[in-house]
Amino acid sequence: MYDGPIIDTHHHIWIVKNYPWLTAAPSPKIFGSSYELLRHDYLVNDLIKDFGGNNIVKSIHEQAHYNPPDHIGETKWLQSIADQNSYPNGIVGYADISASDIACVLDGHIKYPNFRGIRQVVAWHPSKPEWQIVDRPDYCLSKKFHLGLEQLEIRGLHFELQGFPNQFNFFSKLITSHQSLRFCLVHGGLLVGDDEVNFDEWRRGIEMLSQFKNLYVKCSGLNVLNWTNNPRSLEAITRQYNAIIDMFGAERCFFGSNFPVEKIKISYDTVIKLCKLALIERTESEVRAFFHDSADDFYRLT
Repeated sequence: MYDGPIIDTHHHIWIVKNYPWLTAAPSPKIFGSSYELLRHDYLVNDLIKDFGGNNIVKSIHEQAHYNPPDHIGETKWLQSIADQNSYPNGIVGYADISASDIACVLDGHIKYPNFRGIRQVVAWHPSKPEWQIVDRPDYCLSKKFHLGLEQLEIRGLHFELQGFPNQFNFFSKLITSHQSLRFCLVHGGLLVGDDEVNFDEWRRGIEMLSQFKNLYVKCSGLNVLNWTNNPRSLEAITRQYNAIIDMFGAERCFFGSNFPVEKIKISYDTVIKLCKLALIERTESEVRAFFHDSADDFYRLT
């Protein structure tokens, strides 16, 4: 089983008082479990402790809805942590891509050397209001959104797309319009369930999106939509992750833990073990690409 270096491309650290959603009533509610399990400070030393002996050589911090409207404040805080510690090596921040001040916000972010790109969640599920983060499924196709992405492109940044399979047709139109901008599909494209109906819808959409060579897939959040009492099975993870690699190639896929959110269900050691076992039939070069090389390239870490 793989024992080489690993880059974790999706984790958070936080001081609870700076993240209002951690203390407010959860709405919309993404996680099925109680937020109580997350309502405590989770600092870089906690993250390193969870990394344990898994050979995590670099990491990417994903924006976690820092105290609005001070979006740049999160990047500033994280850079100060990175300057004093080994992590995070890359920072994905937040900006309202449609806002009129998007250029100024991006210029504020890029003052900090570890900043790499933006995630703005555009998820909208047709039958679950609790999973409707934006007000319509094609939110990302507005003229203002396109103009905002152009500002990312000008600055050599990337955009992290987070949405559901029912939105993949809209994502296809978006990426078609920005083929020199690199995109990352977060949490493996938010597979809603491991039943055949949901998996087939997701698989068809992933196959359609795989044609875009500027789109990468972050295999993270194993249990982010799992509202059951039990973690997802190795069989389900194996089927999903191998489908992604089959269609995108390992050179456009990479690993993310989604810690500490994933800690609601399983330990960091278990996340790593499940992902390694899921890829047990892949070649050595594919597995190294998944766990290290693809992320190193996408996030410009060397």
